[in-house]
Amino acid sequence: MIIATHDGTFHADETTACAILTYLFENHSIIRSRDEEELEKADIIIDVSQKNDDKHFDHHSKEFTLCRENGVKYATAGLMWKKFGIDYLKLVSKNELNFTPSKQVIEKAFLRIDTDFMTMIDLNDNGQLTSYVQSVANATNDKEQQIVDSLNELYQASPDIPYIVAMMNLPNQTGADQDKAFNNTVKMLRGILLNVAINALHTESGIAKVLELYQGGEMLIMHERLPWTSAVLNNLEIFKDCKIAVYPDRNMRWRVQSLPVSKAARFKNRLSAPVSWRGLNDKELDKVTGLNNTTFIHKSGFTGGAYNFEDNLELAKLWLKEGVSD
Repeated sequence: MIIATHDGTFHADETTACAILTYLFENHSIIRSRDEEELEKADIIIDVSQKNDDKHFDHHSKEFTLCRENGVKYATAGLMWKKFGIDYLKLVSKNELNFTPSKQVIEKAFLRIDTDFMTMIDLNDNGQLTSYVQSVANATNDKEQQIVDSLNELYQASPDIPYIVAMMNLPNQTGADQDKAFNNTVKMLRGILLNVAINALHTESGIAKVLELYQGGEMLIMHERLPWTSAVLNNLEIFKDCKIAVYPDRNMRWRVQSLPVSKAARFKNRLSAPVSWRGLNDKELDKVTGLNNTTFIHKSGFTGGAYNFEDNLELAKLWLKEGVSD
């Protein structure tokens, strides 16, 4: 596979696109040029040429109008993810996972990466970030507009993928030095995107398990570490009656934790631990609760736990009775 893109200053969209393509096609080379004759030697031409067909993919052309349902326009990163993302995730699953994710898990991981990763790159590259935030915020007065403007300044200064890639373009680099910097950037993004994909596949597989486990009620009980907060925040209606989660932690002890209220208020608890428990550990906590083998309650009251499942479950039941709604 010969991949062609423009030379000179490189950006997050075409370097991310190359990270996708070079992982998918093991035998590859990259041409960086604006010479049409050179570009046409490639099997796929991205982010340059002013053409769009089965070989050429340039979102800069006047004819290119493709955008997502939410109005975010595609740049080269999102465009290559749209075309090759499912194949990319299938290859990652084959190469990196010790389980075979379902078709639904792969599709949800694809959408997760497009939303959380590719969309932000595309918004930045298209110069659409400010207008998109404006449309989402829908400010109706001067005070609200000041808040939106402040948020836009914050987002534009965020050291995310577009910023990091921009910083890989060192001052006064040209020719072979710039090509070397480009290749190093693609290599870096390959590693990042691979981990993003692995995490997305594990997360979506775990979410499916959480949804299968939860049978309604005020308590979500899990006997393995699962991405339950993602399951809750993306399925608020399903978990509308649930207040706390029970699960094993990394140290093979057990935890009780309040569910978050929503994505926007994820640090606000649906049901905090009783005030008298907060900040206590071990025997002090046993004494106050009347239970055995408890370990701690966080000072903010969002989580706590016990050494074994049975005692942790008793802690959870008491938490439901005596907890405090924020």
